Amino acid sequence: MHGIVHREGLGKEAEMVDLPSASEITKLTGLLAPGIMILWVRDRFRDTVPPKLTDKTVSYAVVSVAYSAAAYPLFHVDGGLELPPWLWQLTLFFMLPLLVGFALVYFDQSERFYSLTERLGLRPVHHTPTAWDYTFRKRPQSFVLVHLNDGTVIAGAWVEGSFASSITGDRDVFISQMWQVGENGSWTIVDPP
Repeated sequence: MHGIVHREGLGKEAEMVDLPSASEITKLTGLLAPGIMILWVRDRFRDTVPPKLTDKTVSYAVVSVAYSAAAYPLFHVDGGLELPPWLWQLTLFFMLPLLVGFALVYFDQSERFYSLTERLGLRPVHHTPTAWDYTFRKRPQSFVLVHLNDGTVIAGAWVEGSFASSITGDRDVFISQMWQVGENGSWTIVDPP
């Protein structure tokens, strides 16, 4: 059964809006669930600002359609593995989308996509939005020099516990080990007060 909402228009006529039923909302959520799961996992490991909800919804739908086209035939093979309905749904709508999401994260972070496309002579746009994010994403232990806008130079060691933000706008850096650079170029650790 559908809900009907009456709104008074500018004139005397009323406008009727047909609202989806709870069953229809549940079915829509079920259709979008694989895309939601896959993109949720992938977004946890991306350096980009999340898109708006309307853009996400379109992405969820596209990914869900592609996932369903690939996965549903695997679950509807005659003579295949028999699963109880609850386990079938759990696997199809939760476990397999999680695995696909983690596979996408691995594929993204291993840079295999870019090496493959370069061999084909293609140059796709890199998924890491800025050089800042690319540099600090897999930063090994090293010494760093930070040049501030006022001309101040801060020296430190990029070691465990150091952090660089990946949010657009102000760039935050936390250097967990501070050092001083002497006039002769020697580096000495600064003991905390």
